[in-house]
Amino acid sequence: MGVNTKGKRKFVHGEKSYFWYVKEDDEDYGRIKLFIVSDDKKFIVSYEVGQSQKERIPYIVVMGLEFGGLENGVRSSWVRVQTPLWDDDVITPGLVKNIIKWGLMDKESLIFVDWTGNVIH
Repeated sequence: MGVNTKGKRKFVHGEKSYFWYVKEDDEDYGRIKLFIVSDDKKFIVSYEVGQSQKERIPYIVVMGLEFGGLENGVRSSWVRVQTPLWDDDVITPGLVKNIIKWGLMDKESLIFVDWTGNVIH
C-alpha cells in the first residue's frame, strides 16, 4: 500500500517518489517536524525544524529500513543519527532534497544520539 498523499508535497529523486510535510508532533511535546516518506515506505525520516538555531548537534530520526550507512532491513526500532548543519529555519524543497540525498548516501560512519541529541558511546 502506497503513501497517503493528501496534504503532502512530492519530490522525485532518481526513479523514486518521496512525499514530505511539516506538522506539529503530538508525541514529541508539540515540536514542529519535517516528515519525509518514500512511496514504498522504505525511507522514512523525521527532522525537527529549527535545529540550526539550537546549541546541540542536529539529528534526524530514521524510522524506515532504508538509510545510507545503516544495514538496511535489519533494525527493529528507530534510530537517531547526527546530521550536517542545514539552514532549517524555513523548510524548502531544496532542504528536502538535501536531506533525501544525504540520507541515501553511503556513509563510512554515523554518530548515533539519544532523544536529547547527546552522543551515544
